[in-house]
Parts: sequence; C-alpha cells; structure tokens
Amino acid sequence: MAHIYYADKKSLRSDQKKVGKKPPSEKSESFRTKKSDQSWGTTMGPVFKIFAWIHKNHIYSPFRFVPFSILNGFGHFIGKFAFGSSKSVQRKMRASFTALYPGISEKRLQKLIDAANKFMAMLFLDIAFRFPLTGDLPFDKFYSLQHSERLEEAFKKGKGVIIPILHIGQFLHSPNIMIQIPGLNKKIALVVSVSNLLMYETANRASFSNAYAFASTKFSKISHKIESILKENNAFVVYHDYSTKSQLRVPFIFGKFPYLIHTPQSYISLHKRTGAEILPAISHPDEVFGKTRLEFIDNKSIIETSKKYWDKSKEEFHGHLSTEINRTMYPYIRKYAHLWEEIMRLAVFRCADKVKFSKNCTIHKFLEEIQHKMLDVLEGSFEPNRPDNQLRILINERFPPIINSVQNPDNILRSHKTFISLSLMSGISELLKLCSVAQKELNSKGELQSSKLIQGFISKLKQYKN
Repeated sequence: MAHIYYADKKSLRSDQKKVGKKPPSEKSESFRTKKSDQSWGTTMGPVFKIFAWIHKNHIYSPFRFVPFSILNGFGHFIGKFAFGSSKSVQRKMRASFTALYPGISEKRLQKLIDAANKFMAMLFLDIAFRFPLTGDLPFDKFYSLQHSERLEEAFKKGKGVIIPILHIGQFLHSPNIMIQIPGLNKKIALVVSVSNLLMYETANRASFSNAYAFASTKFSKISHKIESILKENNAFVVYHDYSTKSQLRVPFIFGKFPYLIHTPQSYISLHKRTGAEILPAISHPDEVFGKTRLEFIDNKSIIETSKKYWDKSKEEFHGHLSTEINRTMYPYIRKYAHLWEEIMRLAVFRCADKVKFSKNCTIHKFLEEIQHKMLDVLEGSFEPNRPDNQLRILINERFPPIINSVQNPDNILRSHKTFISLSLMSGISELLKLCSVAQKELNSKGELQSSKLIQGFISKLKQYKN
C-alpha cells in the first residue's frame, strides 16, 4: 500500500469542493495508508473521472494483450483531430519549438507540432489503459534501467538520493520505476499535484508500501517529512521542469540558450540540509511509446558544482547549482521536445516575463515601473558572471536622474492597459529592452533630454552584455 500525506487540508478541500467531494476527515499532517483498490478518481474532475471509471471497472485489463502499436495508432488519430485543430495549442507549440530550435524551417516545425499532438493523445490513452498494468505485469514488460550502478553508488554514501526527472515520454513511469526496482528496498518520496494524484494512484498496489506521495502544498509544510526520509538514506523523486513563477530564474542551457527559466529550488534546499546526492534521471521512450528506459545520468559536474559553492552565499549556491542541473538535464528536452508534456508552457509560461502598466499611466509612473522591474529582474534571477552589484549601483544612481529630467511627468503615456514582453531573454537583454522601449516612448512624447540620458544608460548596460 502506498502512503498519502496531506499537510494542507484547506487546499485539498478547495480542490475537492470544485468536484463535489467531501475531503477526508483524517487529522492534518499525518500519513494515511491507502489500500490498493481505493480510488479518488471521482474527486479529480471530468478527465480523471473517466480514468477512475476505466480503472474501477478494470476496463484496462484486456489491453495487456493489445500490442503497443495499436493503442498508439489510435492516439495518432485522436491527436491529429483533437489537439491538432486547436489554434491555441498550435500557437503555444509554435512559440516553444521556435525557441528550442532557432531558424527551424516551417516544414520541420509543422512535423514537430504534429508529433507533439499525437504524443499528447497517446499519453492520455496510455494512462487510461496501460498505466494500471505497470503494477500487475513483470517489471521488464514496461521498464528497463540504464546506469543503475550510479544509483547504487549514490546510496552507498548513506545520505539519501534526490532524483530530478522530466516530463518526457510516459513521465508517470519514472516514479513508478523507482518504486518497483527489484531489490532496491528504499522508501521513495514524491510530491504530487492534488489534481494529478489519481494518475499515480491507479498504479497503486498492495506491494507499494515503500511509496510516500505528498499532496502538493507550500513546501515548508512537507519538507521536514521528506528530509526525514532522505536522512534514512532513501530517495526523493522530483520533477525538475515544473515550478512556479516565484522560483529563481536561471539560464535554460548556459552557454547555448540564455533564456531565463523558472527553476525549482526546494530540492536544492533539501540537498543543502541533508547532503543527499543529486542524481538526475531521464525517462527515455524505449523502442515504442508505453515502454520506458530510465537512465541515471552522469552527475559528476553537479557534485563538483555543489562542492565548489557549498560555503558561498545562498544566492551563489542555488544559482550555480540550478544552472548546472539545467545544463545537464535540459539538452534532453531538445532531444525529445515533441515528447515533452510541458512543451506548450515553455515560451508562454516557463520562460515568460513581462511588466504591466495600468491605464492612464503617466510618464513618471512608467519610468518608475521600468526602474523597479530592472531591479526585480536582478533580484529574481541568476546568471554566472553577471555583475549584479555593479548593475544595481548603475540603476540606482543613473536612472533616477532620467526620471527627474522629464519635463512633463504627469502626461499620460497610454489611456489603456499595456505591457512590455520580456520572454525568452537573458537578464541583460531584458534590461536593454526595458530601456529601449522607454527611450522610444520618451521620444514619442518629445522628452528629448530624458531620451538622451537614457541612451547613455543603455550604452553603459551594453558594456555588461556578453
């Protein structure tokens, strides 16, 4: 039996109220042992109700005899006519693929979008009809391991192992593989979105007593439990490519793709508190969709980066380590972009940033917002070798005189709401765009002295651009 942990019943009640389900009455901050035949499918919304009905009635059982290619073929058909017809899906995928493959031809772009649409439909069918079978059939029917010796070596150090993974292929397989590795005999902790719990629970079996699933909430409410599991030399599996907009932004792939991307920091904090080794794993689609090869990838550079910056400031430690983990893991996203569940969110959410301006915004308020946003960019992001202290001094000393030089500060810049998009950029590029837009607006309002001053500011900024 798997163990489910709720630290935030208020959040759970909110989610369950939407679908008309009364939340469990167990006390907050306690484990609840789940019997393998229990299901919360009816609490997870319309899509998960479909899964629940399929699993509860064992509709999936005959699919153990159905070749992978047949179910995948249906996925191709559904993907083309369901996802492929959505203009919103097309737009988001187009933006993300273009960011991953600059200069991509229209022909290749369309092939990738088509493949991604088919993947999403195959994933839906796989979760519905094959995923429950992964707990019933032999391990090697669906799973295989690569470089498992790296996992063994990490456990020998006795401090636990943190395993970052990605939403590639049948991404639900990754934690399931860890739970079922023959002879591992380790507790496996993972954080699961309340709305996604059913996907994991459908594969729950009586033998899965080593699984500890934490319903997602503020990490401070569950970190002590996960920390205890790690200190017993167990594992914590965490999705690296999913985070909130409040998380630190670091380069997508340092040296190649400078786009700043939100990156999870919670497990890096656990690494610092426990000394648990960070060992990333990649879920490769293995021969056919529905089978997964979990590869534990070389983490020497991550270990070296951790040691090098261990005694530095929190900003440096988290920043450098996040950057190195991205550099190690995210090339696999470029390899499997059409099989990446987060592809639609890359350009419009994960690498997105903007500054908003209210309607009837004055020139003075506009420039104040520009200065504030520049400082926010530095505060909320990290790039190796970026001279943040010098940039802060430059902004704080040179930008206020620009604001004060405006002849008509109360003039309305725009009568309507507007924004400046800062997506898919490095930090310095964001600062330069903010100032370039500001200069353009000042020119349009005849504020030539302020425009001249901001041009000098831009010239100073360019000196820091790599």
